Amino acid sequence: MNNLVIGNTSQLSYYFPDEYIKISSRNIPYDDYKDSFFDRIFICFAEQRTFIENDEKVFNEVNFDYTKEVIQFFKDKCNNIVWYSTSELWNNCNGPINLDMSYNYNYSPYIKSKEIITNYIKSHYPNVIILYPFNFNSIHRKDGFLFKKIFNSIIKGEKIEIGDTYFYRDVVHPLYVVYKSITTENNEIIGSGRLIHINDFIRKLYAHFELDYDELVTENINCNNLVKRKTYWLESRQCQYNCLLYDTIKEIEKFKK
Repeated sequence: MNNLVIGNTSQLSYYFPDEYIKISSRNIPYDDYKDSFFDRIFICFAEQRTFIENDEKVFNEVNFDYTKEVIQFFKDKCNNIVWYSTSELWNNCNGPINLDMSYNYNYSPYIKSKEIITNYIKSHYPNVIILYPFNFNSIHRKDGFLFKKIFNSIIKGEKIEIGDTYFYRDVVHPLYVVYKSITTENNEIIGSGRLIHINDFIRKLYAHFELDYDELVTENINCNNLVKRKTYWLESRQCQYNCLLYDTIKEIEKFKK
């Protein structure tokens, strides 16, 4: 059956199968889909640029109002909808997290908007599967994010300045997030269940491409050091995903050719 991806310029959209229908999330032509029925619809758009204006209204307009509008229209036109919340709802936890735990986060307008819409979806739309991915980065990352700078530096040999990356995170690749999105039947936190050291991971990328990290990267350790974030990861006795370095290298290699 048909599957629909809403948000064709999102990071995730590039990793869904080519046969999936992919449309822009802007100005959706609802009339074109009034008689459609899909197996699964993936809602991939969100306002997540946490470096923009620190205003709840900016995030709520997209992450609550518009998301609700889109779900309301499509909810009866598919078997189920996959929508992405965020593991950041537990970013004030130390240690492993699971879905049975109450949200515990350091406030930001972005995360607050995600909490509001997540709770609304839970109580109003039984055929929406809610996924809570940990951080993921790809070559399609938009400007303003750390790994966009990293990937540009590696591909183009650009010199860059970054903040503190000497910390541990549970990080996955969009390939894995999409795989879980297609196969899951239940709400899930999507993570590896393991921690990686971010600076070590970045250095391994530069080393693989025979680039001198210390020559290309200036570290401004104190520029984003105001709030020390807790260290949390998906609760799992088994590692769920261990291909981050491999998948990232393979993707960069395509763009360096």
